[in-house]
Amino acid sequence: MNDIFENISNLYPDALTRIDILIKIFENAGYNKTTKSIVSTNDNQTAIILRLYILSYIAQAISEVEFQSSSDALALIVKIRPVFEAELSDDLDADTFSWVSRIFTKSLQDISTRGSVLPEVNKFFADGIPLSVIAQYLYQDGSRFDEILLRNNKKIRHPLFFNGTLEVLSQ
Repeated sequence: MNDIFENISNLYPDALTRIDILIKIFENAGYNKTTKSIVSTNDNQTAIILRLYILSYIAQAISEVEFQSSSDALALIVKIRPVFEAELSDDLDADTFSWVSRIFTKSLQDISTRGSVLPEVNKFFADGIPLSVIAQYLYQDGSRFDEILLRNNKKIRHPLFFNGTLEVLSQ
């Protein structure tokens, strides 16, 4: 089974993408994302083992995530919390419960510690202002326009003529 997860790690070197893939696999192993609970499967024992492997690989991937903002860290906590809590609420023996609880707690501590020192994401309304001017205004560094462009890539059609609300870092 380790080979499968190693292959996933090799195919998806970006840790956040890997976490998304692992959560999808977790959903197929007896997790109902609507109710945020564990449901019965044809082979519950195998499903439990698979989910525990998945949680361990999610915890490993968390340590590889490079956050850009404290908001990114918070978003990851919101993403992983339901799967860990669902597994903790399932019928686990004491040792397994303790192990899952520890990796969940350590993962939350890691995310919180690294995310707390990062800038927040704020909203900035642009009315036909070029991104380089916005970067100069916000950060006193016009060359940071590419950072704004990458963060808002889906919204921006042209970096010189953007109207609307942008996500920008507070620092």
